[in-house]
Amino acid sequence: MSTAPDASRYIVIRFARRWSAVMFAMGVAMLVCAALSLLMPFVPTMGPFAIAGLAFLAGGVRSLFRPRYRYDTEAKSLTVYMAVGPGTKGIGAPKGERVYFDGRRIMRELPNGDRRKVSTVGADKDDLARLVAVLPGPIRRIES
Repeated sequence: MSTAPDASRYIVIRFARRWSAVMFAMGVAMLVCAALSLLMPFVPTMGPFAIAGLAFLAGGVRSLFRPRYRYDTEAKSLTVYMAVGPGTKGIGAPKGERVYFDGRRIMRELPNGDRRKVSTVGADKDDLARLVAVLPGPIRRIES
């Protein structure tokens, strides 16, 4: 059984490498600040720096191996992977929403007709271009 049809079904949008590097660097910088606060016992700031540093570091490392989005071309759904934590969020047709490209940005239309933009912060631009190529355009409503 071949997996070629399944491979073409999904479009994977990765994190941009610079985004991963920035998150990793922020994590290291915050952990250094936490370590330096150990040298100054009169400054009780180690906890927040250590927690934030670990979160940024984990997000930076994880973003190297996990995609930002995955678009299912058959189901017309977009899965959003969180940089930190195990969470994913599904948007698109299974929820009664419509994902489309309006000429400037990726949007989703909610079942009640409201529109929300889909954040593309941190996504690889080449992968986004492949996604935009398969997304439908906006539906033009004629007002009478």
